[in-house]
Amino acid sequence: MVHNRYQQRGGEDESFDSESAVLRSRGHEVFEYIRTNANIQGFKNRVTTALRCTWSISDSTGLRESIRRCRPDLVHVQNFFPQISPAVYYAAKKFDVPVVQSLRNYRILCPNGIFFRQSKPCEDCLGKAFAW
Repeated sequence: MVHNRYQQRGGEDESFDSESAVLRSRGHEVFEYIRTNANIQGFKNRVTTALRCTWSISDSTGLRESIRRCRPDLVHVQNFFPQISPAVYYAAKKFDVPVVQSLRNYRILCPNGIFFRQSKPCEDCLGKAFAW
């Protein structure tokens, strides 16, 4: 289970914890790879996070090591933004581990995560390589 926690606990955090608990209660071994947004304080950390949200070298290395060590049957990505980055998909692919992505908001497709702008639905960024 891969998840980037928010500074304020929300539904995605609750879902991550609940799903992990249910899997464990059913006898599954669950390994968690977690980052938290709690450390994104101050200008320097915000700039660093902004730069690494498209590719996190440290998490790429950490994820590959975790997958090598744990040998999971599946990687379930709950939320990789902003700290873990899409590196999670490449790490799983390197070891031929299938990935399931829960999509609880549209942040990977839309900068504000809700496809809504200026009081109306907006799909201007849909299908673009980089949503701006």
